[in-house]
Amino acid sequence: MPSFPKRHSLFMENRPLFRSLLGTTCSIAAIMGAMLDPVDGAPLHYSSPRSTPHPATRSLFPQKKPGHAPSLPNAVQAKGTGESFSIHGQSHAARRAAALQKTPQSASLLSASQLERLGVQNTKQLARLTPNLYIPNNMPGYSVLNYFIRGIGEIDPQGEPSVGTYLDGVYLPRNMGNMQELLDVADIEVDRGPVVFSGHQSEGGAVRINTLSPTNQRRFVAQTGYGTYNEYQIGVVASGALIKNKVYGSIAFGRHARGGIDHNYTVGKDTNNIDYTQARGKLRFTPNENWDITLAFDGTIDGSTNKGSGNLLNPYIYGNYNQLFPKNNYSETGFIGNVRYTLSPHLKLYSITGIRGYDDKGVYDNTGDYYSRTSQPLYYKERMYSQELKLHGDYGKLDFNVGAYFMYEDWFTQRWANNSSGTATNDPAKIRYTPVYAVIDQVTRNWALYGEASYHITRALTFTGGLRFNWENHSNSETLNYLAPGPSHQSTPANQLSYILWGAPGDQAWQVSERKSWVQLLPKGTLTYQIRPNLMTYASISQGGKSAGYDFRAQSPSASGSLQASTPYNPEIVTTYEVGLKSDPVPSRIHFNGALFWNQFDDIQLTTTDPSNGLSRRFNAGKGHSAGAEIETFVKITRDLDLHYTASYLYSVLDNFRGRVSRTTLASGQVYNNTPYAGAPLPYSPRFQTMGSLTYTLPIRLPGTFRVGADVSFQSALYTSSQTNPQNRLPPQTYINAMASWTSPDSRWFLQATARNLLDRRYLQSTTFVQGGGVPVYESAQFADPRTIFVTLKFTL
Repeated sequence: MPSFPKRHSLFMENRPLFRSLLGTTCSIAAIMGAMLDPVDGAPLHYSSPRSTPHPATRSLFPQKKPGHAPSLPNAVQAKGTGESFSIHGQSHAARRAAALQKTPQSASLLSASQLERLGVQNTKQLARLTPNLYIPNNMPGYSVLNYFIRGIGEIDPQGEPSVGTYLDGVYLPRNMGNMQELLDVADIEVDRGPVVFSGHQSEGGAVRINTLSPTNQRRFVAQTGYGTYNEYQIGVVASGALIKNKVYGSIAFGRHARGGIDHNYTVGKDTNNIDYTQARGKLRFTPNENWDITLAFDGTIDGSTNKGSGNLLNPYIYGNYNQLFPKNNYSETGFIGNVRYTLSPHLKLYSITGIRGYDDKGVYDNTGDYYSRTSQPLYYKERMYSQELKLHGDYGKLDFNVGAYFMYEDWFTQRWANNSSGTATNDPAKIRYTPVYAVIDQVTRNWALYGEASYHITRALTFTGGLRFNWENHSNSETLNYLAPGPSHQSTPANQLSYILWGAPGDQAWQVSERKSWVQLLPKGTLTYQIRPNLMTYASISQGGKSAGYDFRAQSPSASGSLQASTPYNPEIVTTYEVGLKSDPVPSRIHFNGALFWNQFDDIQLTTTDPSNGLSRRFNAGKGHSAGAEIETFVKITRDLDLHYTASYLYSVLDNFRGRVSRTTLASGQVYNNTPYAGAPLPYSPRFQTMGSLTYTLPIRLPGTFRVGADVSFQSALYTSSQTNPQNRLPPQTYINAMASWTSPDSRWFLQATARNLLDRRYLQSTTFVQGGGVPVYESAQFADPRTIFVTLKFTL
């Protein structure tokens, strides 16, 4: 495969930060070998969860009874198990779950032990585990992930997420790089509904990944596994006290690889493999009972291929035939700083700092087309900094949070785009391209002030109100050059690769530089009624926002391309009405939560594809709404049998479309929608989703504990865009997974076998349909992974 042109200085390896990280974490590992003997835990301090200190630690704080003064700091005693530690006789995970039950919003908590029992290795596999959470399995790279909650999400892998990912409290501003392997995870919290009172706003909800914090408890975990397609995984986690009650450290390292599950028959190489390495190191300081400081460094290298696409018009639909092989080289490093300072028994100050950056160079196989139409080599570089300060106060009948947030992001792109030209056809003699070279630099500055307060009207009734002021500034600088010589600036199948892979920028097509600011005011009001200690109801009205900006996919050399790059789109605003119930009818045996909601969208942002040329565009499409219901329950049926069940219903529709509706009649007689239209469903919004899992502890008189389990999930059909054609409809899908495990009597050894997608059904995950003169030219497709089996062995000390 030809190499990328070296004349462009930005298109090069960029890994010094990651090498520095590995050096730092290896040093921490060496120190771990000299750690002190296991000792009792370090002090942690608690406050009410109703006004959240910050996302990473929100549910660490036990519920304070209304009208009672906050409790004094308590020491945490190590329990000796791998995952949790005891606080007043209750595990850390149990206290997290209990605190979330007192939070008036629809949310789910998945502990590390639950994720392990379900065989979940990474955040890609969270799909359908919680109500109304949908994860499209069609992202271009392994490290890329986007979430949809209640029909709210971002389709574009390079776009700003509508459902935010927060890693230890720090917001990750792009879909690229937000996939996380679960090396040292403590738990994952999924919040449904607008996020406005912590860090960066997210209109649809949040996926909060909280990693383990080192304590006095010394802990060592080594894990390895092997499975089908030569998949293997190795991981090491070590943590403990460096200086008793003062300084603690941890390190986690993981390597995950798998052979390709598909094959590119033109190039002769496997595609859709895994080649992923991740590491994290933490240092925590508690110099006295008032200070708690955690510094974390992490890094990721992902050499997995980008997604190889099939073609539904080919005899073998899973085969890849693009002449451009979708290789990828992604690296990311990050720093997270969490500081808590206790000002008084009633006031605590929190600081959350994030510094992150990634570099990605690779080839995107966007269509699976043999002639490489719309495929592109590219280079992405992102640098971001965020800082949040929050003051949490608890004065008995009144508690509050006030905070300030700032984020700066510089997102740079080089793109060698193989635009199609003229009428689409599969006749090589008539195929033409207009290859272009785009350089895009987008800078985002976001300032926010927010405040919320909870007043406990009675011991049972609480009112919470708050407001977020959000100011954002976006700039877009883009230069577009032709790659092929004039006057036509076109290429053919015979020479198109020479321009895409080796072509130097030629004549300039256009250049733009624009900048604009927007302001949002996002309110929220909640009324909570605690009927009984284990039964709570709530009603809330809140607004969430998704940032404005400029289209980063403007790559047409015509005047319309320049207009696309210079015309901003406005923020998308969602107003959410929600009523819910949280209950534990039989404590420790039955847990049941439910919610009803209505979302009203204004200035909804949609990206659609024009099937005549394969180009996409972003605009404020109009108004829409969604309504639905969701339930989640855990039942301990017997001492040995556990049930986890979720179900959700979602109706979503585009009520008003501001654009001009366009349709084409294909040669088959089908009327094809080129654009969204009023009455069309919103994308990636399955009407029904449900999942049930059973775990059974076998009553076998042998050393250790034997468990078996299975989970079944179902989702109804959906559309991948509001164009709503048969070509972009995904069928109903049912998945069955199973597991069997053994835990040694001393809990040090854990052996587990998991089987995913037992039915081996490679359901359709996305499609791109292109026609010319009413005749289909290609219909690219991406599919679910086939059946896989994986065996894991873990040792905990």
